[in-house]
Amino acid sequence: MVSEREAKFHMLVANYPEMFEISLSPIIPPAHFETEPVSRRRKPLHATAIAVLALWSIFATPAFARQVSLEEAVAFAIANNPDYAAASRELLYVHGELQRANYISQYNPEAFAGGDYRHSSEQWDSEDWRVDLSQQLEIFGQPTLRRQSAGYAVGRAAADFANQKRLLIAAVKLTYYAAVRARLDANLFKELAALDGKLNDAAQARLKVGEIGQIDANLARVRFGQSSRALLDALDRYQIERLSLGRLLGGAAGAKPEPAGGLQVEPLVVHAEKLLAMARENRPDYRAAKLEIARLETDAKLNRRLALPNPTVGAFMGREVVAERFYGVTLGVPLPLFNRRQAEATQIDARLLQARDHLRALDLDIAREVAAGWSRYQTALAVTEVDRKDMVAPARESFDLLDAAFVAGKLDLLSLSVAERQAFEARIADVSAWFNLAAAEVTLDLAVGGFQ
Repeated sequence: MVSEREAKFHMLVANYPEMFEISLSPIIPPAHFETEPVSRRRKPLHATAIAVLALWSIFATPAFARQVSLEEAVAFAIANNPDYAAASRELLYVHGELQRANYISQYNPEAFAGGDYRHSSEQWDSEDWRVDLSQQLEIFGQPTLRRQSAGYAVGRAAADFANQKRLLIAAVKLTYYAAVRARLDANLFKELAALDGKLNDAAQARLKVGEIGQIDANLARVRFGQSSRALLDALDRYQIERLSLGRLLGGAAGAKPEPAGGLQVEPLVVHAEKLLAMARENRPDYRAAKLEIARLETDAKLNRRLALPNPTVGAFMGREVVAERFYGVTLGVPLPLFNRRQAEATQIDARLLQARDHLRALDLDIAREVAAGWSRYQTALAVTEVDRKDMVAPARESFDLLDAAFVAGKLDLLSLSVAERQAFEARIADVSAWFNLAAAEVTLDLAVGGFQ
């Protein structure tokens, strides 16, 4: 009877053989490394340790975790990210302000009724009563200004929401590329650990037959330990980046989705001299800052109008002294002696100065971000070209030549190990260069507010 855990293990081995290839396929040195029969060699203990940790990381993964492309990741985040959904609720709030601004009147009619009963010693009684109905009228254009202010508030909230979308998309892209980089790093460290394992096995075998000394054998063992530890760290980074990506996607693709794409990005076709103007036109946070200034300027006008005395008009009717009835109208005007909305004016002026300072600061930030983003993008693009031409290919070629020299017995193990490290460092630097280019493209797109 196979337990559920064993069944899960066999399923994982069948579905993810690449995660277990170090442990399930013993590392066998090439023919030129072999100095004793395969049957006499011990299976390396390092493979078991790596397999256990890899197995633990996979068992810790939730059952539902799918591969996603970059486009799918962005769509999942927009549809499921809870922080983005929470930001959308601000739109409902400001629409309530607009709804209130469109009331027929901000003041409800006021009704007043009163009465009394009079008893007379002359054998007659009277019942007196009176009803008043009044309404305050805004006659200085306050409703129009109030609706304008609410409209600016809605526009600012919509721009803020669009800015949240811009930031979310950039965060998803950067996290996605970071996860891809971590995966590629893990694959390279896996190759390095496998190669160092072969070198270590060969070194220990040569030590036994006296072809090398203990120092060289220890060096091979230390190198293998270093690459094994680096592999574990790389696998851990990959899991962490997947967790971060899953959080941004709101769990729509599982807690640890796997990025399906790569780091290669197409060079941008942009006009550098137009980037700043494009940013000021496209950036929703810049648009929101200008709308906030317009709203506060409208609020300042509205506050001055609200300080003016709105008249209150009304009508009344009643009865008194047995059967006499009377009718009339009323007109009331408040006297602005104590409350002339001075405090509100001070607060609005302060917020207006603050908003203007914020717009100026944002303008400087945009100029800096665009310039820095463009410089970073150009540098990253140049670095990838240098790596492609002058590092990765020559390092790989040198390693192949040194490997052939080692097979022919013209090169010692230490020199081959050094060449192997140089080739690895060139390849992992190339991964880093492509990540920097992808990240620079995202950062420049974020600074400009989108090239579309």
